[in-house]
Amino acid sequence: MLGGGYGPAVELAMKAIVKVGDTVKAEKLIPIASSHTGNAGLLSTWGSYVGVLKQLAEYGAKVNVPTSENPYPYDIRTPLGPSEEFEIPEPFKKSGQLEGYYRTLGIMPTWTCTPYQYGNIPRFGQHISWEESSAVVFVNAVLGAKTNRESILMDVLTAIAGRTPYHGLHINENRRGETLCVIQKNKLTSADYQAIGYYVGRTVGNKIPVLDGMPRDISVSDLKNFGSTAAASGAVAHFHVPGVTPEARSLEDAFGGEKPTDKIEIGLREIKETSEEMSAIQEGEKIDVVAVGCPHYYIEEIQAIAKMLNGKKVNKNVQFWVFAHDTSRTLAQKLGYANVIEASGARLVTGCPLLLSKYPHYDKMRIMSDSGRMCYYVDLIAYGSLEDCVKSAVEGKVVRS
Repeated sequence: MLGGGYGPAVELAMKAIVKVGDTVKAEKLIPIASSHTGNAGLLSTWGSYVGVLKQLAEYGAKVNVPTSENPYPYDIRTPLGPSEEFEIPEPFKKSGQLEGYYRTLGIMPTWTCTPYQYGNIPRFGQHISWEESSAVVFVNAVLGAKTNRESILMDVLTAIAGRTPYHGLHINENRRGETLCVIQKNKLTSADYQAIGYYVGRTVGNKIPVLDGMPRDISVSDLKNFGSTAAASGAVAHFHVPGVTPEARSLEDAFGGEKPTDKIEIGLREIKETSEEMSAIQEGEKIDVVAVGCPHYYIEEIQAIAKMLNGKKVNKNVQFWVFAHDTSRTLAQKLGYANVIEASGARLVTGCPLLLSKYPHYDKMRIMSDSGRMCYYVDLIAYGSLEDCVKSAVEGKVVRS
């Protein structure tokens, strides 16, 4: 493969992968079962990124494993309003060019940060090579697949070569829990899980937390949102919940029979104070946008918001964006949830609210969200539960229960 026998694209990919493997002192390369491309920062490096994809396409490159792709910031197929009051930033108009190269390479048009919902679902124990921190932490912790947080372009190159360096979280010994996090609050809400994720990520950094005290019936959505937030406020790429996640049948199992290196306790005070720290916009202050679905909403989350919006009208001065995976959006249309959401004045769209909030006009908007991930990256933001977000969208100002 290094010698060019599989073509120039595989040769180029292998040379880059070997260099990375040497840097991290990997003992070997291993086959992978899938990849996910995380084009999160590509708009700031648009020309160089697309240039590399163009070169790979000209070399005849094809991905050799199932490969999905992250959402584009603004999806022109699902506009944010019936008529835009501002010019769409120029890079957002170029998604067709990027999509064209992705199709040439054989990458699936999932356009989501949650490809494990549909289209690219790793199995327990599989070695994979994924980018996008919120997806990486989910597939490691909740599905038990094995991946490091790949960098942009390495995700594409490993997909072409079908190989990745054997290091980090591909090695079983490196997947053991490190920090014991004792949850000391009963009856946790969905909003609590995000605040806990924010606190845990900020506290443990890139260590692997083990969460003792989370209920056995925690929903997959709450696991998704906890992990996504912890991956943003820290660099958490894996976690364990004893009796819930597949590599932690017990507390002892989660630590691989070893003792925790650290212990933190998280109670009502930590959750309350963290929730407050996640907001720069305070109760009663006006908002321009309510943005939910970061990571993309599951169909049950769309169902929940449709139920809350039924019979209500979004304030005329507020845009309400509900972001979801294409498949969830299609299901919502067939089940009637999309009609309820749109009738209220909200929009059920694809794309990425976090990336969208970084570009002009959008970057000056005062946003409210139920996403701890957005609260870490966005300055002008208020955090609240989904119920708070709906009430605030109707009132036109931050409202909390």
